[in-house]
Amino acid sequence: MDWTRIAYGFAANLLGIFVASALGLIEYGDSFITLIFAALAFGIINVLIRPVITVLSLPAIVLTFGLFIFVVNAFMLWLTGVVVPGFETVGFWHTVGAAVVIGVINLVLHALLKDVTRDHLAKARKGIREGARR
Repeated sequence: MDWTRIAYGFAANLLGIFVASALGLIEYGDSFITLIFAALAFGIINVLIRPVITVLSLPAIVLTFGLFIFVVNAFMLWLTGVVVPGFETVGFWHTVGAAVVIGVINLVLHALLKDVTRDHLAKARKGIREGARR
């Protein structure tokens, strides 16, 4: 388990939810604690529930040439609103828009930080190998 990637994913979700809220697509009540819990819950929901929902909705995803994945992402965001008190989705299209904003921010941040995490992993693995040789 790479804690650096988990931390970057959490930070990307946090920033994405913040930006989507600043655009008026979702609401978190202006509480930083709610924002942190929403980002944490969103990450956990994406890891545990999203793969199952994606497999179940695969026919719709294929028929819409992948566009239905935005609805799946919006559903994950809605589930986050159900789990986290004070975090609310405004409406269907606002939730889809928020899911797109969060997805784009995640894509950009992961593309920019990919080299950082790759270098970190390489250094960690090199340190482990050198430690095992001693």
